[in-house]
Amino acid sequence: MRSIPLLCAAATLVATPALALDLNSFRAQHKLPPLAMSSTLAGLAASHAQDMASRRRLDHKGFRARARRAGSAMAQNVAFGCADEDCVFRMWARSAGHRRNMLLRGVSAYGLASAVAANGRRYWVLELGAE
Repeated sequence: MRSIPLLCAAATLVATPALALDLNSFRAQHKLPPLAMSSTLAGLAASHAQDMASRRRLDHKGFRARARRAGSAMAQNVAFGCADEDCVFRMWARSAGHRRNMLLRGVSAYGLASAVAANGRRYWVLELGAE
């Protein structure tokens, strides 16, 4: 009889989504406050992700100009190849520059988006700023 609850507990542990990495859980691991999701920054991220996907090129093209217009973007991470958020946040966490952006102090908001190119490659953009 005892094996049934133990099996259920093990299955629950494996399926717990809390094991996935996201921006705010990463910041919490480093004792930083969570960031609010910003529709403005998400819009900037979506626009840039779509632009990179359409050109099939990974870059920060136009970031400074978009940041000035939005008035809040302070940092940007870009990536390609990951199928989901957990993958892209883990990739950025292993890169010194991207990691530094995710752990910025003085930011209060973020926007995240991805877009898929015609060749199937997924491009990701994270915009970080203050609102």
